[in-house]
Formats: sequence, C-alpha cells, structure tokens
Amino acid sequence: MKRSLLLILFVSTVLTVYGFPPAAVQAPATPPAIVTYQNGNSRLGQNLQETILTTTSVNATNFGKVFSWTTDGNIYAQPLYVPNVTINGSTHNVLYVATEADGIYAFDADSKTLNPNPLWYTSLVNGTTVIPVPCLDHHAACTIYPTVGITGTPAINLATNTMYLVARTKEIVNGNTTNPYYVERLHAIDITTGLDQLTPTTICSAIYVTGRMGCQFTNGLFNPLQDGQRPGILLEPTSGFSQGVLWIGFSGNGMMLAFDASNLAQLADWTATPHPKNTTGGGGIWGSGGGVSGDANGNVFVSVGDGTFDVNVGGNNYGDSIVKLNLVSNGSGGYAVQVIDYFTPPDEACRQTTDTDLGSGGPVLLPPQSGTVPNLIVIAGKGDVPACDTANPIYLVNADNMGGLGGGVQTVPTTAAVGFWSSAAYYSTSVKNNIYIGGSVSVNTGDNLRQYQLTNGLLGSTTSKSTETYLAGPTPFVSANVGKQGIVWTIQRPEVVDNEKGVNNAVLHAYTATNLHVELYTSATNATRDLAGPAVKFAVPTVVNGKAYVGTQTELDVYGICPCPQ
Repeated sequence: MKRSLLLILFVSTVLTVYGFPPAAVQAPATPPAIVTYQNGNSRLGQNLQETILTTTSVNATNFGKVFSWTTDGNIYAQPLYVPNVTINGSTHNVLYVATEADGIYAFDADSKTLNPNPLWYTSLVNGTTVIPVPCLDHHAACTIYPTVGITGTPAINLATNTMYLVARTKEIVNGNTTNPYYVERLHAIDITTGLDQLTPTTICSAIYVTGRMGCQFTNGLFNPLQDGQRPGILLEPTSGFSQGVLWIGFSGNGMMLAFDASNLAQLADWTATPHPKNTTGGGGIWGSGGGVSGDANGNVFVSVGDGTFDVNVGGNNYGDSIVKLNLVSNGSGGYAVQVIDYFTPPDEACRQTTDTDLGSGGPVLLPPQSGTVPNLIVIAGKGDVPACDTANPIYLVNADNMGGLGGGVQTVPTTAAVGFWSSAAYYSTSVKNNIYIGGSVSVNTGDNLRQYQLTNGLLGSTTSKSTETYLAGPTPFVSANVGKQGIVWTIQRPEVVDNEKGVNNAVLHAYTATNLHVELYTSATNATRDLAGPAVKFAVPTVVNGKAYVGTQTELDVYGICPCPQ
C-alpha cells in the first residue's frame, strides 16, 4: 500500500515538473489552437475550452512563472498556439512568437526541461546588409524601441500549416549605405520548419527621398518607412479563394491590402484617407495592435485614426470611422475593395483636429444578441479634449446598418477621460453577457479595468471594476470552460503610454470574470519568483491548456500550475 502511494506521488511530481497539469486537473484531449489575434476573426478575446486554469487553481500559491524563453527582440505580436505539431519527427504543442528583431520562434509550449532550445528559429535579417528598421529612422520619438520588425500579430492556416506575417527591414543594396532601401514583405512561413512555403511578396521597397518615398498603388502612395503594419492580420474565408484572403492594415494614411493566401498575389488596395493633406500621416489603421475584424459573410471591419473625413459630402476620406469593406470584381478580371458601410462619431471634426482618433482601438464583432439589433460592434477611442466629448464613450454600432456620421446604436459614457488604447473582450455566462475594457483617466493617471453587462443588445453602467488602475488601458483575454470558471487576464505596463521604451516589468493579472474586484492572481505578489520581463505596449496574454503566455521586451514568460522555480 505504501509502495503504491509513493509511486502515485512520484508520477504526479514528475508530470508536474515537466510541464503537465496535476492529476486532479484534467487537460483536454486536444487543446484548442489559437491562430489569430484574440483567438478569432471577431476578436472576442476568449478561449472557452480551458479546463486546467480555474478560479480555484489560479492563486498565488498554486500558480506562477514556470519558465521563460529568451528572444532576440521585443514581442509586440500576440503569441499563437497550435497543438500536436510534428517538428523534426516529434510531436509538440507549439507556441509561435514573432519579434521586432524580425525573428520567429517555435517554442515547446509545455516544457523547457524536455526541450531547452527552440524547436526552430528563423531570422529574416542577416545583421549587416539586411537589418530590422532602427526606430530613429522612422521617427525622432520612437513608438516602438529600438527596432521595428514584425509588429502585427500573424495569422495561421491550420489546413496548410502556414503562418502569414509582415516583416519590415532596412537593406543595403550594392554596398550603397547612403541610400538604403526600406522594405515590407509578406511571408508565408511553414509552422513545421520555419521556412518560407512561398516566395515572399514584396509589398514595397523604396529609397528615402526627402519629402517623398514609396510605391504607388491604385488608391494611394505606400511609404515603407512610415506605413507600419500594426494591427493583427486577418485571414478571411472567401468564396473563390481556396485558402482565403489576407487582409492587412497599415498606419500612415490607412492603407488596406488584400492578398490571395494561396500564392500571396496582391488582389486589391484601399486607402482610408487618400486626401493630399495627409502627407505626414493621419487616418492610420493600427488600433493599438487590435486585429482587422471579419464576419462569416466575407465582410471586413477596420477602425481608422484621425484624418480627413469628407465622405458625407461626396469625398472618399474616412478619418475617425469604422469602415465595412468587401472584395468585389472590378469588371476587368481583377478585384477591388468596396466600401459597404461606415460609422463615424458625431464629434469627428473635433477628433480630427485634436488627435483623439477613434482608431486607437480595434472593432470587436459580438455574437448575435437579443433585442432589436442582433449584430453589434463595440469600440472606444481616445479622449481628454474638453472641446470634444469629455465622457469619452464606448460605442455600440449596428454591424448591418452602421449609420454613417452620428450613427450607432448606443453611446456609453466612461470615466476614461484620456481614452482607450485598447480593445474589448467578451464573455457570456448562463446569466450575463459581459464586456471588459480598460482606459486611462489622464496621461499620468490610470483607470480600472471595467466590466459592463450587455442586456438585450444594450450596455449598462459598470458592473464591477478591478482594484488596480492601468496607466495604458489593457486589452484583456478571457479563459473559461464554456460558460463556467471564467477568468479575465491582462498584462499591465506600469508606465504612461507615451514612453518610447518601458523600463518597468510587465505584471500579469487574473480576475474572476463575474466580479473584477476579485483578483485571483498577480505576478507582483511574489515578484522574485514570478517576475516578468520589461513590459511592451498593448500586449495581450495568450491563455490555453493550463498556461498563460506573456510577451515582453526580452523574453516570453510562461505561467502555469506550480511547482514554480524560486
């Protein structure tokens, strides 16, 4: 009897040390794959197949930092997860990480003990003639520091084991260091090898010329130095395209590019604010990293930053708007991007002149709701301008009839006076439909992460809020076992949003989804054991199969059920 008990204890200890959950907590037979920003084209920010991490198992005693992986640069893109991938003859649950140094990693998602090195690593630069773009080349005040490489979250097609991403490089051609090329390329990476499956497509390669540089597309000039690829890439299933269509958004004047995912051929382009006044930017598509969203009908939704708006008087500029797009035949054997509908806040003119763009958050497409408007979009943007709307609201928009200038379904005032550099997450229990979102009260004063209840398609006032305040509002991620054991996860960056390089460490938080005032865990409680790397802006945790993955400036930190190294 004693021998049997000892054997059980030994097996349980070994399984836990090597990254498996304790025997009392059952892992799913096949964990879900997380292959795009916020785990779906609707960008709901939820994993509803989590059985290991519960409101009981996540606490400061049983849960903490179990290991970390060093990376070659900042991790701005959300880590992606694919179970049961065969690499070098062995099967692994794999975490895919892209960096601002143009590095791509495949890590064993479960254990560093069994696999102390990356399963594969690919660098898209050579360190001499091809390097990631130095941030000071882009702007005197860096928004991403010190280099810009892969920023937007990639998208993975499981049917073909392909990961799509955009990499930015600075390249010396024929020894000409005086006139380097700035390049943006679309890659299709094999997730089993790290190699290009297809020849990369050069989106634009151009030499900087004072006052002007770039590549001329049908609907605007693309600048590979200024037009950054920040939002998560959308892989949209589309009739007539065997592997779907890639929709990729850029900052600057807000260019959207559509590509055939099967061969990386560019299909069409569209610019949110092509007006000549926007020579220094404006109308960009960035959303603090929020993904370009798509629905089941092939419609694409993008949020646009502050820039020229004149579509209501016959123009073609959509500054400070959510725009609904679709890919259509151009009548000449090719394709074009068609605007289906749009929504613009009534204070757009004020937003344009005060840099309070709606596009600092990404559009989240909610599941069908009860009430008169079933298909809703939730979004919030910047604020803190007395001449504009000082309540800085959250907007609910009818996805089927967006309403144009001044349209929308509901405007909900908030306490986040300076606004939102974040997107919402959604979670439904058997009792409540919940929206979670966080903003900032002022440049130097944070606001709480807040929970709102959605009833018959309308938002009520704050239901609960976190004790912590966030200087830069977080984009949350929810884990749950369908409608039970819901946990809201965030990464806190303890610095103001304008700081170009954070020096403080990221802090992982976990709250009960039914009451954000109940904090289950924070990595700050046992800072020596659970310390994360230096924080990056707008980071989103990935939570799946008993682990929470946190990207930082120098490493990927992995949190799970302890024992945790001291």
